[in-house]
Parts: sequence; structure tokens; C-alpha cells
Amino acid sequence: MSKVHFIKFSTIMYCLGIGIIILCIAIGSMLFFTDKPAADEAVTADSTDSRKELFSDDMLKYFINAASPTIEVLYKECGLLPEYDMKTSLVRYVADIDLNEPLSILKNQLPMLGMVDVKNASSAAGTEKQPAPIKQPDKPKPEADKAANDDNKKKINEINVDSDKPLVLIYHTHTREAYISKYKVDDVDRTLDPQNNMVRVGEGLKKHLENQGISVIHDETVYDVPYENSYGRSKMGIKKVLQKYPTIKYAFDVHRDAFAEVINKNTTQVPDPDKLPNKSFRRKYVMNCNGERVAKVMWVVGTRRTAGQKEDWHENLAFAQNLHKTLNQAAQGMSLNVETKPYGSYNQNLLPNSTLIEIGSNHNTLNEALNSTKYVADTIAKVIKENEKR
Repeated sequence: MSKVHFIKFSTIMYCLGIGIIILCIAIGSMLFFTDKPAADEAVTADSTDSRKELFSDDMLKYFINAASPTIEVLYKECGLLPEYDMKTSLVRYVADIDLNEPLSILKNQLPMLGMVDVKNASSAAGTEKQPAPIKQPDKPKPEADKAANDDNKKKINEINVDSDKPLVLIYHTHTREAYISKYKVDDVDRTLDPQNNMVRVGEGLKKHLENQGISVIHDETVYDVPYENSYGRSKMGIKKVLQKYPTIKYAFDVHRDAFAEVINKNTTQVPDPDKLPNKSFRRKYVMNCNGERVAKVMWVVGTRRTAGQKEDWHENLAFAQNLHKTLNQAAQGMSLNVETKPYGSYNQNLLPNSTLIEIGSNHNTLNEALNSTKYVADTIAKVIKENEKR
């Protein structure tokens, strides 16, 4: 083929391609600007989508590829050749029928069906048929149960204290000992009413200790009826408690001191503590602390030991002296002293970290004794923390 013939042939093909593109654009414009359907004709979302599908970028690529095979080869090599079917698009535009969707044929033959959004209708119907889900009761989570159990393990700084493993025992050998308050007298300055005797003070002490995370066993048993051999009965009680709770390391026998008589069965009204005959003894056991009256405290250690009692009372003495010093550091003068008694052990041979506490006397009011319990509890908690860290 001569060079002249090749140029003529290329020119003819080029012009032919341009002509086809112009013709397609003209036909598309005519179809696009045709009159809209009448108001009584059903216009559906499918018919609108068919027009959008016909005049898309894929359609233009289709015509360009048909006019220029070279461009079509480039599209194929680059993976840009659209999956476009001109026949399907034209049929969908002209007859509103999608050859890939049989439902469109029925909608074309039944106009009323064309007005229904079948997909949404079927979805709504399916929703109505499905019963509302039944809310199941929440099951307790193991993590929550574990957290609740962990809350029972209380802390004093770095010290973990399990409530099921108490450290402290509070008891009262002379349970009926009472203060100045209104109560039914059982004996001189004594009552069986637990709201007005040593049980009430023991409860206050227990509450403040537990608020600081120390687990406490409070033995409310009345051991002083009759008064004779009270320590013998309390000893048996302590042994039972220690056998049941072997984790107990600290024991406090909580009493109050006494001098003369304040309230007896002939007392008709609660005495004024500041008008009692023995003013010096009254002053010995009362003081002001942080704006309130509190009962002073004394610690008692029994030094008597028999041959069978191997525990050294000096350990009890050191424990009491530590408590005495610590309390006075917090509230100077609240702790009077540590007294040693050679005629008894006061059951302190059962535990080296045990002592007898005298919180006030029969010349103090019940409220003064209760006010002291928080200071005593703070002292006990601090000493326990120090001991447990060793």
C-alpha cells in the first residue's frame, strides 16, 4: 500500500469515528429532552435509575472504545474497561425493563405493581411478623461478684484485711459496768442494758475500727453475773472465739474505772457529773479535745504468770506502752499511763498483743466515753499497721 493510500485510509477512519460519536451524542440529546410522562403514568424509582444508567460515564467510554480500538486496548491493559451492556441499557430505558431483573417485566405489565416499593414492603412485612425480643434478666457477672467480694477485703494503707479473717477481738469481762446516763440499775453503777453498759462502748470502738478497714469480732457476752470468777468465764469465752477465728492477733478487754458510788437503785435522776462529791477523780478522767469532752484512758497489764503460762508478760507491756505513746501523740494527755498488776494475768497470757483498757470511769458520762472511742480506734489501727508491716 502506498503512502498516499495509507493517509487517505487513516483519514477516512478518523472521520468515521468522529461521525459516530457526533451521531450518538445527537441521539442521546434527543432522547434526554423528550417530553416527560403524563401525570397519570406511573413514574418509579426504577425508571429514573434507567435514565441515569444510560447516560453515565460508562456509556461515553463505550462509544469512545467503539470509535477507537486503540483506546479500547489501552483501557483493557489498564483494567479500566467498564462492564457496560448497551443492549440492556437501551431496553431498560425504552421499555423500563431490566433484563437482569424478572420483577421489572411484571411491573411493566402490571402498572399498579410498579407503584409499590416491593423491597421496602417485604421488609416491613417481615418486621411485623417478627415478635418483639424478650429481654432476659441480667445475669450476675463474675467480675461484679469478685469486685463485691474484694470490697470485703479492707485496707489500712498497704495492709489487706479480710473481713472473714478478723484481726481484733473486743470483749468485756465486766460487761455491766456503766457510766452516768439514764438506765435501769442492776447493781451499783451497773446495768444489763447493752445501750448503756460496756457493750455500747465496745460497739463504738468496733465501728471506728471497721471504718478504717480492720475486721473486728465483738463479744457481747455478759461475763460478770455473778461478779465472782468473771475472769474465769471470760477466759473460756476468749478461748472459744480464738478457736473459731484463729486469725485474731489482738484482744482488748474494755472496762471503765470506778471510785465510790455514783448511781444506785435509789437514784431518782441522772447526776450532774460536775457536781459529784469527788471532784479530783472526776477531773482525772475527763478532758477537752477538739471542742468536745472526752474520757481519758488507762492501760492495764497483768504480770502474774504460772509455770504453765509460757507467754512473757513483757510482750503485753510493750504492746500497751506503744498504744499509750501513740494515743498521746494524737491527743496529748488522753492516755493517763500503763499500770501493771501483779495479782492477775487478766487473760493476757492468751495473746501477746492483748491488754485491758479503762475508758473513763463511773464519773464520766456515756457520751464522753463514746467520744473517746474514735481516738482509741485510731491508735489501735496505727499500731496494727506498724506491726503488720514488720
